[in-house]
Amino acid sequence: MIRQRPLRLLLCLHDQAIVEAVCRSIDIVLPGTETIVAADQEMLARLSREAFDALLVSETVGPPSTLREHLVKVLSYHPGLFVVPLVAPDQPHQIHCVVDLDLPYFLTLPLDPLELNLILQRLQLKIDHLGPRQPHRSTPRNTRQIKGFIGSGPAMTRLFELIHRVAEDDFATVLILGESGTGKELVAKAIHGKSRRHAHNFVPVNCAAIPDDLLESELFGHLKGSFTGASHNKTGRIQYADQGTLFLDEIGDMKPALQAKLLRVLQEKEFEPVGSLKAVPVDTRIVAATHCDLEELVKKGAFREDLYYRLSVVPIQVPPLRDRLEDIPLLLDRFVEAFTTERSREKITFSPEAVTLLLKHEWRGNVRELENLVQHMAILHGGKTIRPQDLPEKFLRHYTPTADPDGMALDRHLFSDEVFLRERAELCAPMPVEERAISLEEGPVDFNDLINEFETELILTAMRFTSGNKKEAARLLCLKRTTLLEKIKKKGLEGRWT
Repeated sequence: MIRQRPLRLLLCLHDQAIVEAVCRSIDIVLPGTETIVAADQEMLARLSREAFDALLVSETVGPPSTLREHLVKVLSYHPGLFVVPLVAPDQPHQIHCVVDLDLPYFLTLPLDPLELNLILQRLQLKIDHLGPRQPHRSTPRNTRQIKGFIGSGPAMTRLFELIHRVAEDDFATVLILGESGTGKELVAKAIHGKSRRHAHNFVPVNCAAIPDDLLESELFGHLKGSFTGASHNKTGRIQYADQGTLFLDEIGDMKPALQAKLLRVLQEKEFEPVGSLKAVPVDTRIVAATHCDLEELVKKGAFREDLYYRLSVVPIQVPPLRDRLEDIPLLLDRFVEAFTTERSREKITFSPEAVTLLLKHEWRGNVRELENLVQHMAILHGGKTIRPQDLPEKFLRHYTPTADPDGMALDRHLFSDEVFLRERAELCAPMPVEERAISLEEGPVDFNDLINEFETELILTAMRFTSGNKKEAARLLCLKRTTLLEKIKKKGLEGRWT
């Protein structure tokens, strides 16, 4: 086997004897492999700090949910990591864990050295095919620095740094750019919360949601009797945001007359309420946001050029979700917590295959679309593991279900790889049946006995070939799984292939 680079394995196994047996096999089969042994409570911490190719894990003494909870968290945060659980056939919850999480590799206890060696060789082949090791990510330090935000990729790291710098200077006007659903208002709130103005009001105004004839009064206020229906004086939102921050969302939808009045607020630090001739001084920081291309609007004459340059002193581009796919597992955890634990609903989990499909989605609605998906799944599938077939149809564009006539959910089973089957065949080296010599010269033979013996040998060969996997043995023998089980029981063959 030509190795591109040595494996780096993390072992989190409950029994020291198993650890020693695994390490011996690694030394023999893949010398040079870097093996790290971690206790149960250290596993997630090591994965968050270091990059590994694979994790071999078994269930520690504790509640039956321990293995599943750990694997769900590991697979959500590290979808590229190969996870190989060691399961006991007499523990149904462990087998169900492998099936539910759709894991391609697993080992059965007591440990079979042949099976372990083949798993190690297969992992090495897979890793060599993938190329250089990619660092795995866990919840980053930055996620705790900005309230309301979570992210670990370079795009979000740059955004966090920019928010901190802009917040330090609480006078410059900020223009936040980004698609709908990316969290532009969260950026504005973060800037306000980190600035020296945080003790004063943060006042949001959606310029697209307020009719043009009311927006002026909402922003600048009015005096009693200044227009029909003005029965009393009204304080505008600009004045209400004095000493604080005024957030103007969808600024591109503001009509030109209001743009001129807003320009005066930025230049002169004062405004005139509707119906008043006296300017009112104000110290308000203005943060604007839009999903439109303001430069294009300026070219078309739909937006004032001087206001555009006044607003975009510090432009901030919020990345769309498709440019920060590495944050999807983190966002899933955040939203699941919000829509289940905080609302006293049964918790849901997303299978690794479902997460993979989410990573391939276009996310035109960005983070808001992901949030809506989690809420939808929490309502309809409380307490369940969300598999690909549970997702709405629009997420299934890249999903190809695997046929499973026996109703088993283990679509990506270890033995589905034909190359791996050939390797196992070479190591098992079953005796060819055609070498058996049958002679009739000595007299008649018992046809039924010979057929029965031949059938028994075929079954045992298939079971050794698949290391006891009855579903795969039935497939190789072109039998139904139930038929094979009946024959094994009738012949008393259970366990004779080991």
